[in-house]
Amino acid sequence: MDKTEFDLIKSYFAPLTSKYPEAYGLSNDAALITEEPSRSTVVTMDTLVEGIHFFSTDPAEDIARKSLRVNLSDLAAMGAKPKGYTLSISYHSSVSSDWVEAFTKGLATDQEIFGCHLIGGDTVSTPGPLTIALTCFGSVPRNKCLHRTTGIEGDDIWVSGTIGDSAAGLKLLKKEIKAESSNDEAFLIDRYRIPHPRTSLGIALLERDICQTALDVSDGLLADINHVAKGSNLQARIFSSNIPLSKAFRDTFQTAPDEGIQLAATGGDDYEILFTAHPNKIHQIIELSEELSIPISRIGTLTQGKNTLLLDKNNKEIPVIKSGWKHF
Repeated sequence: MDKTEFDLIKSYFAPLTSKYPEAYGLSNDAALITEEPSRSTVVTMDTLVEGIHFFSTDPAEDIARKSLRVNLSDLAAMGAKPKGYTLSISYHSSVSSDWVEAFTKGLATDQEIFGCHLIGGDTVSTPGPLTIALTCFGSVPRNKCLHRTTGIEGDDIWVSGTIGDSAAGLKLLKKEIKAESSNDEAFLIDRYRIPHPRTSLGIALLERDICQTALDVSDGLLADINHVAKGSNLQARIFSSNIPLSKAFRDTFQTAPDEGIQLAATGGDDYEILFTAHPNKIHQIIELSEELSIPISRIGTLTQGKNTLLLDKNNKEIPVIKSGWKHF
């Protein structure tokens, strides 16, 4: 690194606070967060480690955007409006100031898209892998948010976007599969590197009282819906034929559809919103999907029973060896 810690802050990070005056340009030991009487603050944090959550060869801009967006996805799953974030980076010796400049450009891009701003953080050196810890702040109406454990028997299970693209992108980067075309390969790798947090959807689901149960798909579709099922003392039944797949994903697995559906159901890193809602909300959900231009698919139902089942077109259970990612 050819710049000092304070040079990095002044040159690259302080400008990211320009639209958040209570950060004081990172000149103080901490920032302020103005409280609103009618709203509650939502706080979430994710840590991304080189070699586990991203590759050292990934573009710095993409790493920055993924670091912010996985946190924004957590806020979306709570129905929260983004506000600001703090950032802690542990650099190793091969990280250059040019890399940091590119990284902060990625953050600047997404700050404009999602309306949130850097308000503080820390920079340190490490002999280990590059590590990025980001804490994101949002807000919801006072004492109101979407929960993981409030599913009701008979609820439909819905998911936004398409599932499995990120997992396929990771396999492409690891040379474990081949895409049907260069366009498909680029699309799937982009989905792995740059998630699409459904902020507007999460806010609308909460504010319009469409549902009370939601989470984002990070560890895998089956693993994450099982959090809802277990926490609600119910069984989740997922219809494999209803899981929304992109054209790029379908083309990539056209000769191995069973392998594809297993990957989509268990791969993770989709960062789509998974939620449950009463069947009488279907028309509102369809209207919301059209209004936001976000595909939303009904993929299952909550019933009496335990655990989560993946079912084929004949309503028979599909055996699943591994339901999703486990950190330990």
